[in-house]
Amino acid sequence: MVREAGIQLICRQCGNGFVLTKAEQEFYELKGFNLPSHCKECRSSKQAKVPYLVCSQCGAELDRSKSIYCTNCLQTAHFVLEKENKQVKMAMSAARSKLEASESQKAELAERLRQKEQELAELEQKAESLTEDLDKAQQFYAASGWLQPVLNDIEKRLEELERAQREITYKVLQTLRVMQERYDKIGLVDVIKRNLRQGIKEEA
Repeated sequence: MVREAGIQLICRQCGNGFVLTKAEQEFYELKGFNLPSHCKECRSSKQAKVPYLVCSQCGAELDRSKSIYCTNCLQTAHFVLEKENKQVKMAMSAARSKLEASESQKAELAERLRQKEQELAELEQKAESLTEDLDKAQQFYAASGWLQPVLNDIEKRLEELERAQREITYKVLQTLRVMQERYDKIGLVDVIKRNLRQGIKEEA
């Protein structure tokens, strides 16, 4: 692309005209910058008025486009950060304690469930024994009618055992369902969030 030796531009600050040379045009095009709207004198005076910020300790130049805080605001931000960090630690500690308590309750429920299963197995064994007795009594009843009261009593006991067995089975299943729902829904992140919200409400 053929360019002229220079182009005439008007400074937006002082209103004077200035010439942008061919080399300067190529430089701005290469960098992808827009053409300058201020002359060199105004650009130089602007840069002189806003010097670079320098770190008082190491002497490094600081980027003026970044946020800069004074000592008081920095201490306040540091205090807020420490406070939030403390709240998170407290929430995690409370969550850990609750999880440990939940694990203990889970172990206790598992032991109760084992005992119920053992009782259920014993009831099933008794039911099987009564069924055998009922079969024997029916054999005797075929030869003698006086065994009818005994058979009736055995049948009644068998029905009571079966009813007790059904009730225990239902309770065991309910306990398992409650345990499953409780430990499926509870997570560490949820406990931490709940404790954070509670801590913020108490401070407010």
